[in-house]
Amino acid sequence: MKIHLVHPKYLSDDLISQEHDFLHKLYNSLATDEPMDHPDAFRYNGRRGQLFARHRRLVEEMMIRTISHTTLIDRRDIDSDHWSEPEVADEDVLKEVEELKDGPAGRVKFPDSTDPGDFTCLDVISTVLIVRTENDILQALWRIYRFTIMERSYTRYRSLTETLQGRGNASVFMLFDLILEETFAEEPDDRAPAIAYDSIWENLDEKAVADEKAEYERLVGELLPGKPSIEMRRFLASVSSRQGIENLVRSALLAPYLE
Repeated sequence: MKIHLVHPKYLSDDLISQEHDFLHKLYNSLATDEPMDHPDAFRYNGRRGQLFARHRRLVEEMMIRTISHTTLIDRRDIDSDHWSEPEVADEDVLKEVEELKDGPAGRVKFPDSTDPGDFTCLDVISTVLIVRTENDILQALWRIYRFTIMERSYTRYRSLTETLQGRGNASVFMLFDLILEETFAEEPDDRAPAIAYDSIWENLDEKAVADEKAEYERLVGELLPGKPSIEMRRFLASVSSRQGIENLVRSALLAPYLE
């Protein structure tokens, strides 16, 4: 097994689960005096922060596919100088792409491209770091992740809402990320998915057509306690796109279904 170079959306379910399990073993190994004998142990030695970042990408993809995930990484255990990125050659990325094309398909088809950047892809956090202040970053992350958090735990959603009100500093940023990591590592509350979908629908209901209203009611009727619905997410993403509601289209809960 290995830590892949391409974005997890291009990996099969089995490869994502295998990489996730291996990543935890590698991460723990690098915290000891005798790391495992593996090329990735050399690549990520002194760079456990980058394993945390890769873990976050894997977990988000697992959530998109509703693959169960209950293991977290506490970033407070990572040294501040362990966040530098390992050097990755373009040819290594392209070689991995060719190897993966011969195996099981991922959620998203590989693009017809020879640009390595098209396969590694910026994660959602990278897209908000262009804003200027800590508070702006927090608010941008909140807009992206609020419904993802709500779908798993309304209690944690409320705790983050209160945390972000009128505050923007490094300690709050860390608290946000820790709660986000903890939320990703727990099974959804029984009512959480329904609450999240209803909150999104409140933004869409007024301009929805009759067929969309009927479809929403059908999907609500098929929801199971504590079980996220990919079909509901796809539906809400489609309606949000048709209505052009940017904050919904760009949310982490719906955006993947428009790729």
